[in-house]
Amino acid sequence: MMQKMTAAPITQKQKRNLYISYIKGVAIIGIMLIHTINWSNINLPRWGEVFEDWLHAAVFLFVLTTGSVLYVAYQHRTVAQQWKRLLHRAGTLLFIYYLYSIIKLLIFNFSTEPFYLQFINKGTFTVSDILAFHSFSVPITVLITYAFLLALAPLILLISKRSRYAAWVLSLLTVGIFVLNYLTPLSVINNPIIQFVYANGYIAFPVMLWIVPLLMGFILAQIGFEQQRLWLLIGGGVSTLVTMGVLLHYHESLELSAYEFPLEPYFIFAGVLCLALFIYVFRFLERVRNKWMKWFLAVIRLLGDNTLHIYVLHWVVIDLTIWLVAPTVTWIWVMVPLFVIGYLIWSRKKLFSYYRYQREAARDLGAELI
Repeated sequence: MMQKMTAAPITQKQKRNLYISYIKGVAIIGIMLIHTINWSNINLPRWGEVFEDWLHAAVFLFVLTTGSVLYVAYQHRTVAQQWKRLLHRAGTLLFIYYLYSIIKLLIFNFSTEPFYLQFINKGTFTVSDILAFHSFSVPITVLITYAFLLALAPLILLISKRSRYAAWVLSLLTVGIFVLNYLTPLSVINNPIIQFVYANGYIAFPVMLWIVPLLMGFILAQIGFEQQRLWLLIGGGVSTLVTMGVLLHYHESLELSAYEFPLEPYFIFAGVLCLALFIYVFRFLERVRNKWMKWFLAVIRLLGDNTLHIYVLHWVVIDLTIWLVAPTVTWIWVMVPLFVIGYLIWSRKKLFSYYRYQREAARDLGAELI
């Protein structure tokens, strides 16, 4: 086990990159489905509610694979390059968030979507509150957390570069933060920095909580996703079942989404289980010798290698649809798929390349972060 934790074999690097793309692709598809279901206000049957609930594991995978991409894209860069590029990228994400938020605040008819009444009624639906992360006009607050995680990434990369046993050091750091989050009263300390990183009174995803899956992504990129699939399956499965048992004992809900905001251990454990299951699924699909399966995997990889772009753009599509056709918001089910098809057509050259070279590692993995 020690050998596996220190470094992944060079021969596996190509395959490891593909798994990052696959999991990222699944994550962005799951997130788009969540938003399409929730913002179209459709009524789901019971099985549909269960399906939608477990789709929320995609958010965990979205952040986890960001950590993996950061490691792959930046591990060989100098410290100066890492700080310069990642801080610039963090600033760019905050600029996109602010620009989108303020433009929508000025032009959007918020009476068409009751969700925003919670901020309007509190009197926090102002430019100053949006700038201070106390309110939002666009539900893409993950970009705020993303920006701060990117700003912290050079420190994590420094640990990875300077430590001989980087995976072990990062594992201990992850466990330490997990303990601080859930076994200490740190989160309730009345301090401005503590209040922000735990999102007490702020609309961002709590940075201190979501850095846990980010660190897990760093570690898995180092030791290999598929090499650790059995450990992920056992660890994720056992911890999820044990947590379910505890929740049942105390008559608590088993709905996964109930433990997403703020991020709770049950959500993390279930996310690891889903990660392991998807790794096994894609290992099987890679062995299917069929052109349609090759196209399917190429599409998943393409979406996975462009998650941030797709995340922002699909929200633009959702907002425009609500704005133009409310209250007939079920049109989202037409517009979001059309957007995805249009994106694939726009990126057809890369898609054909992915189809032709299915087993070639994505050369531009992490390009959207660079």
